[in-house]
Amino acid sequence: MKPTISRREALATLGASLASLAGAPRAAAPSAPSPTATLPAPMEEVPYVQTPPHAVRRMLQLAEVSARDTVWDLGSGDGRIVIASARDFGARSTGYEIDPALIAESRRLAQAARVAGRAQFLERDLFTLSFAAPSVVTMYLLPEFNLKLRPLLLAQMRPGARVVSHEWDMGDWQADETLTLPSPDKPYGTARERRIFLWWIPATVAGRWRVQLPKAAAHAAQGLTLDLSQTLQMVTAGAAQGRVAWSLLRGTELALAWVAADGRSRWLLTGQVAGDTWRGEVQALGAWANTTEARAAPFVAQRVG
Repeated sequence: MKPTISRREALATLGASLASLAGAPRAAAPSAPSPTATLPAPMEEVPYVQTPPHAVRRMLQLAEVSARDTVWDLGSGDGRIVIASARDFGARSTGYEIDPALIAESRRLAQAARVAGRAQFLERDLFTLSFAAPSVVTMYLLPEFNLKLRPLLLAQMRPGARVVSHEWDMGDWQADETLTLPSPDKPYGTARERRIFLWWIPATVAGRWRVQLPKAAAHAAQGLTLDLSQTLQMVTAGAAQGRVAWSLLRGTELALAWVAADGRSRWLLTGQVAGDTWRGEVQALGAWANTTEARAAPFVAQRVG
C-alpha cells in the first residue's frame, strides 16, 4: 500500500487526535471482531511516536526474549526495538516499516550497533505478512490496528509465542500481564505513565482429556477424566470425579488444581500441551493449596474428544 502522506506529516496533522485518544477516559473494551467483521477504516499510517529506551527494555524483558527467539517489530520506526532485541538479548529480529527514510536510518543505526547480521528492516504492509515465523511480535500502533491484526496473530502465530503492545490493548482479549511504567516525560495525554501489555498465544486445550495419574495420586481416582472449555486463554475445567478448583493456561503450559471426591486429596497438575498430548508433573497440595514436600511425579494425558 503506497502511503499518501509520510509518518512525519501524519504526526503533525494527527497530533491533536492522538493526544485525545491517549488522554481521554477509556471506553469499555469492544467485543472481539471476527476475521470477517467490519472494522473502522484504518488510517494510511500510524503516526511515528518513539518508544523511550527504558520502555523498550521492559517490553523485551516482559516477553522473556532470548537468543532462541525471532522478534518482529511492527511499525519499527528508527529500529530501536529491533536493535535492542538483537544487541541486548541475542535474538534475530526484523522491523517492518513503510517510511523509506526511517528504514535507511534503522539500517545505519544497526550497523553502528554491530548487529546488522541479526537485525533487518523491510518495507511492508503489515496486513500482508504471514506471522508463522516470529516467536515474539512487538508493536506500538493504534487501537484499530491492534484489533485488525488480532485475528491474524491468533490464527498464524504458534502457541506459546508472545505479543507485546505499547500503550494499546486488544479489546476483550485480556492481557496475560500488564505493566505500568511511570513516565513524567511523556509528551502527550494526561496520564504520565506508559502501559505495556503481554499476551501468550494460547494452545487449543478444549475437549475431553483422560489423565494417567502416578500411583501416589491414582488411589484417589479410577481414571481421571477432565472436560475443558476455552475462550482464548481462559479455561474452565470440570472433572468426572471430584472437582477442579482452578485452571490456568499460559501459552502451551496448562495447570490445574484437582480435588478428589473425598475432599482431602488435592493435586496440582502442570505441564505442556502439544497437539492432543498434555504431559507434565503432578504434585500433592496441602490444606492451604500450597505444594507439599512430596516429590513431583510425571503424568500424561490424552485428548479423546
